[in-house]
Amino acid sequence: MVMQRPAAKVGEDNKAQMSFRLFSRRAAIYSLALVFGAFPVSVALANSLILVSVVFWLFSLDRLDGRDFLQRSWAHPVVRPALALALLVVLASFWSPASWDEIMGYYRKYLKFVLLPIFIYLLARREDRAHCWTAFGLAMLFTLASTWLNVWFQLPWSRTVNQGFGADHTVFKDHISQGIMMSLFVALNVHWAYKASSRWKALGFWLVASLGATSVLVLTESRTGYIGLLLSLVVFALTLLWRRPQKLFGVVLVGALALTSAYHLSPHFKHRTNLALQEAQNHSANTVTSVGARIEVWRFMAKHTDNAKLMGAGTASYPVIARTYFQDPAFCAAICPHPHNQFILFYFEQGLPGLVLILWFMAAIVRQSLRYQRTHRALMLAFVSIMFTSNMTHSSLWLSTESQFFILMTALLLASAGRPEPVAEIVNTGGAPASPA
Repeated sequence: MVMQRPAAKVGEDNKAQMSFRLFSRRAAIYSLALVFGAFPVSVALANSLILVSVVFWLFSLDRLDGRDFLQRSWAHPVVRPALALALLVVLASFWSPASWDEIMGYYRKYLKFVLLPIFIYLLARREDRAHCWTAFGLAMLFTLASTWLNVWFQLPWSRTVNQGFGADHTVFKDHISQGIMMSLFVALNVHWAYKASSRWKALGFWLVASLGATSVLVLTESRTGYIGLLLSLVVFALTLLWRRPQKLFGVVLVGALALTSAYHLSPHFKHRTNLALQEAQNHSANTVTSVGARIEVWRFMAKHTDNAKLMGAGTASYPVIARTYFQDPAFCAAICPHPHNQFILFYFEQGLPGLVLILWFMAAIVRQSLRYQRTHRALMLAFVSIMFTSNMTHSSLWLSTESQFFILMTALLLASAGRPEPVAEIVNTGGAPASPA
């Protein structure tokens, strides 16, 4: 005879399981929110928090949750190109000349494409996305304040030691990473200024946006940051004001005057801009320069198109083949690890399918932006313009800091594209409307 457990005992067990799943789900979400405050400061801390978040998320799942996650992830417009790109990276490993140790390094680089559906699923609730925006905003505000203070004081946490104007004052990351993250932070503050509930709040957001833009143009040496900032603000203005040409003209005029003033008043901005033009005109394979190195990569690609056929030369193949082409050690140190262009890297290693998939990934964000009101649309398109700029001048989805930034911000901006919130959600959502910010 089979002994049945008392109904009260079964109910207590179910309640305990529910309580543990609730704790795990909230812990996963809060850990992910902390990631948005960590990645502008420390890659290692952000990676640790991502691991904690994913582990807690796994603990929170039951069979119904798992089925719901798969259905909602597959229906999401940006998940399919992300997972297809990750799968292609794995498949392209089998015809690569690289060693498996090198290939495994690339797997770790692109792992965040696989984690993207989890990030999106955890951020289905508007309240949780708000925590992430707050964490990112506070981290960038601290970075901005530190950048300005670094002009006059030697901060113990700053990676640069050069007080005074006319020098690079990057605080936590390399100048390119800080430049692109600050560019989005500027656009985000403009977005918040338009949505502000009072004039004083709007004025505060405009002030932060102005200080952020000035820090990019005057206090750092990132030309990727210069272009990303300018392009994102142009895209933001065009998206927001294209039906009001007079106001748009006024904004463009003020922006042009501000840019001209920055060029003439900032020796650093002027020097870096002029230097880029000189490097482009006078580049050679015998002299290592930032712009010249990128031009040499294009020449390398033109001569090695037979190695990048329809399906590419294989995952992690670029450094292997580049080392046989660039014989100068100094030049190879700058170019051989990656080509400073994510589109070239995908095309060379994963072929035409890789290039198509990364363009599909970015196009999915653009298409999703059309579902939102103008201020939200402007922010999302500004983000895509920064991603495009960074991918054209850097291997942004291959580099740790920048890939964290772009994948996590994609998840945060696109999380509301999942339409209804999870039917198996443990936590009562309260019916919060979808919104990217």
